[in-house]
Amino acid sequence: MLLPIKTNTLTKMIIVLVLLLIPILVLYSLSNRVSVSVVSSEIRAMKQKDLRFLATEFDNSVDNLSTLAFLLSEDIHIQELQQLPSIRTAYERNSEKSRMLERLRLLNVAERWDTQYSVIAPQQQDIVSTNPRAAFDLEELKRIASPTWQFKEMNVGGRMEYRYVRHVVKPESMRDRIEQAGLVVEVSFPQDLLAKDLDRFKLGGQGDPFMLLPSDQMITNSTADLDKMEELSRRIAAEPLRGQDSTVMELAGEQYLVSTVRIESLNGYLVDYYPLEAILEPIVKSRNLFYGSIGLLLILSTVAAYLLYRNVQRPIWLLIRNVQRLRDGEYSTRITVNPNNEFSYLFERFNDMASDIDRLIHKVYAEQISTREANLKQLQSQINPHFLYNCFALIRSLARLGKKQQVMDMAMHLSKYYRYTTRSEKSSAALSEELNLIESYLEIQKMHIQHLSYEIDVPDSMLRLEVPRLLLQPLVENAVIHGIEKSAMDGIVTISGEQADGLNCITIEDNGMGMTLDQIQELQHRITLPPTTETGTALWNIHQRIFLQFGNEASLNFAPGKHGGMKVRIQWPIEPGE
Repeated sequence: MLLPIKTNTLTKMIIVLVLLLIPILVLYSLSNRVSVSVVSSEIRAMKQKDLRFLATEFDNSVDNLSTLAFLLSEDIHIQELQQLPSIRTAYERNSEKSRMLERLRLLNVAERWDTQYSVIAPQQQDIVSTNPRAAFDLEELKRIASPTWQFKEMNVGGRMEYRYVRHVVKPESMRDRIEQAGLVVEVSFPQDLLAKDLDRFKLGGQGDPFMLLPSDQMITNSTADLDKMEELSRRIAAEPLRGQDSTVMELAGEQYLVSTVRIESLNGYLVDYYPLEAILEPIVKSRNLFYGSIGLLLILSTVAAYLLYRNVQRPIWLLIRNVQRLRDGEYSTRITVNPNNEFSYLFERFNDMASDIDRLIHKVYAEQISTREANLKQLQSQINPHFLYNCFALIRSLARLGKKQQVMDMAMHLSKYYRYTTRSEKSSAALSEELNLIESYLEIQKMHIQHLSYEIDVPDSMLRLEVPRLLLQPLVENAVIHGIEKSAMDGIVTISGEQADGLNCITIEDNGMGMTLDQIQELQHRITLPPTTETGTALWNIHQRIFLQFGNEASLNFAPGKHGGMKVRIQWPIEPGE
């Protein structure tokens, strides 16, 4: 039999500790998630802002160069390059070129970048450039000529290098026939200038900025991780880039915050990637420290709960278990554990009490139990033949009337009853089993008595109560045979139950013939006397059985029904735990 306390104190304490920690963990997890989200958003916005600032610097510088190129093409002094052949002396021509070159150098000094300016007169096959090694080359000019900024490999003083270059052609209509143009202004700058700006942008941070060009070319900083950049370039190439974007990508098993900004003037993208782990490292450390503290607190609390369990709960559990054994009839049970604390005295007194009970049980109580069991089995055997006689009589009547289906139904219900009554291993049964038997009996009687109906209304809390077997069937049988069957009106048998005032009550009521008050009083007196052949044994058996089962507080009472007929009420005290 299970112990009354199904969950011990150790389990309860651990559950309470866990329940206390769960809200803390949930709140901290939510707070940590919000913190991570806010920090990530702020870092993302900050990195995007820094990248936009650098892109704006690039755009402004390139726009300034474009503006200067247009101004040079409109400068009347620069346009004199077309008229140099008309100047008579070489000295004057060289002096004019020197003035042009000085003008170009002044522009270069004023700019942030070291830019190469060249003014070319294709028809005169002449050139003035800030690069002293620059020479007129019409084929090279045709190859690299571009109305917008383009990243191209070009010949600079006899060596090839990648530069951003742009040309302003005068007149504009000669762009496709550049050899016939009057004047061409060429502005270019090397990729090293952009790389230096990327180095300055990277200085002091953990990002790794680079420029991504449409032809999958890259302009990187001097300390770039080329493997990651190439992988990132492939990932970016697989998805079309927007003007400004910020996303999280995984590179080499690590999460990176990738920010991109388009540089319209250079027809490329400025890209920077930043390890998220480095951003969130302080938050992650704080989170891990908190979780570690919670884990340590849980371990220490569990150890404290275990010590309490071992020194308090376990001795109580041992006492409860042995008390339960004593209640179940194991009167030889003893507590052999000695906890060496206050419970030692309690265990010794328990062992003394169990020894006294065991001795008394063997002398007195064992004989009373044997006598009671013998009486119960004898009374039960007297009830069974009475009910079987009535059932077989009804089967005979139905068979004589040719009601084959009803005979089969009744036989089925009778088999249920017989299977129930022949189980003699227990003298008591659950009230629900008794009600099932009553329902089978009433279904049989409904086949014989057409105007019979019944109602069963017993609360679920009473269905598990143990009652003597075949306690209610004789009472229901009396209501049907002596009440309903003798009446020509529609008859109803009501079986109801309730628990009130410390008592369990079962009421069986019918609206049949009934009895007078004198007859009811006589019947109430007669069940207290030994049975005779004239009075029968059914009601006396029931009266005796409930006394044997439930003690002197149990009773069997008769009263007139509310709608005529009889009302029989059985009541007995509610036991602890019911």
